[in-house]
Amino acid sequence: MKKLALLAFAALSVSAFATTPVPPEITISGASEQAAVLVSTSVRNAVSGNDNKAQQNLASNTGNVDVKSHSTQAVLAANSSISNGASDNNNVATQSLSSNVGNVTIKAHSTQVTAMLNSSASNFAQGSRTLAVQNIATNNACFTCQ
Repeated sequence: MKKLALLAFAALSVSAFATTPVPPEITISGASEQAAVLVSTSVRNAVSGNDNKAQQNLASNTGNVDVKSHSTQAVLAANSSISNGASDNNNVATQSLSSNVGNVTIKAHSTQVTAMLNSSASNFAQGSRTLAVQNIATNNACFTCQ
């Protein structure tokens, strides 16, 4: 009986572990500088079909990130196009430009800049149960938006 109880407990522990994803953890101990400089450039990310995800991050922290010092995030674009999209059903398109998304902790001064000249940033969703989320120089604690 004791062995049966131990086996049942072990099986339950394994199944609980398998169904609970652990987010990746990133720790940056020094200052963090992220920059994307685009000149006459096109950055395009797209997904079609069903149950897919298009995720585009430029100069962004996403997920479970701990920055222990100053953080600078900048996207500078001239004569450029930045696009991200999802079409068909049950798709998600997320686009983050110089943003923090999720469980991001900055323990010092933070600067977030997106400057665009003769440029565009677009994010779109088309189809049933399809979602588009766009973050530009923002902080967003939406864990499902990553």
